[in-house]
Amino acid sequence: MTWSETHRRWQALAEIEALVNASESDELPWNADYAAIFGDPDGLAAALRYRWDLNRDAQLDSHLSEEVLEDQRRRLIARNAGVLRILERHARSVGGMTPVVPAQRPGDVDAPRSARVPA
Repeated sequence: MTWSETHRRWQALAEIEALVNASESDELPWNADYAAIFGDPDGLAAALRYRWDLNRDAQLDSHLSEEVLEDQRRRLIARNAGVLRILERHARSVGGMTPVVPAQRPGDVDAPRSARVPA
């Protein structure tokens, strides 16, 4: 992949994130431009999932106090609500995919894997 293709891909992902985070829809956006970049809707969903995983892992530092970590986790999920909504719907539609925001211990419902605090 060339630099131009990589830049176009990241630009499209940022555009899609802004679009879905500003809407209430759980539909994966799709058009000819996205098809040229991602191939098919599964390719787009995989790219969005990868970007979500990167953001989550980068922004949730397990060395933070539990209270600060939980606050950061909530803000991250709120900022990405649209992306998470379409990823969850896509995961359900293809079946067998792991949840986007996996559960942990009973008290840590929907906390990201990187946010786990040792018991």
